Amino acid sequence: MSVDVAAHLVRIHINREALESPNPTTGEALYELGKIPKHEKLFREVGGDKEDKLVPRDDAHVHLTQDEHFYSQKVFAIFVNTDEHDIHEKEITYARVVELYLGDGGKPSNEYLIKYSHGPAENPSGTLPPGGKVKVKDGMRFRVAGTGES
Repeated sequence: MSVDVAAHLVRIHINREALESPNPTTGEALYELGKIPKHEKLFREVGGDKEDKLVPRDDAHVHLTQDEHFYSQKVFAIFVNTDEHDIHEKEITYARVVELYLGDGGKPSNEYLIKYSHGPAENPSGTLPPGGKVKVKDGMRFRVAGTGES
C-alpha cells in the first residue's frame, strides 16, 4: 500500500465493526465495505436531536471523519395505490401515508379514506383513521381515496 493511499484511510464503524475506508468514498463503496444486504439501508449517525442521515446506495461522494459511526436498518417496500415506496419505520401514520400519496403536490388533510391490506399479523387489513398508525411489513398495500367531504 502506498503512503498516499494510507494517508487517506480513516477508521469508521459500520454496525459496530471497526473498518478502514478511503476518504472520500462513495455510498456504494460503504454498502459493500459493510456487507449491507439489498433490503437494508445505511444511515450515518448524527449527534443531538437530529435525524440520522440516509446514505444513498450510489456513486455520490461521501466525506468521512475519523471514528464516524454508521448502521444499517431493514427497509420495507410498501405500496400506496400503485406506487412503491421504501420506508425504514416499523410503523406508519395516517399523515405519512397521505404524504406519500400526494407526493410533492397537494395539501395533506384528514379528507382521505385509507384502507390497507397484506399487513403483519397484528393488523393484516383494515382502515387507517386520521391520527392513527399501523405496523408495517414488506409488501403492505395502502389504498387512498378522497372522501368527497370537506
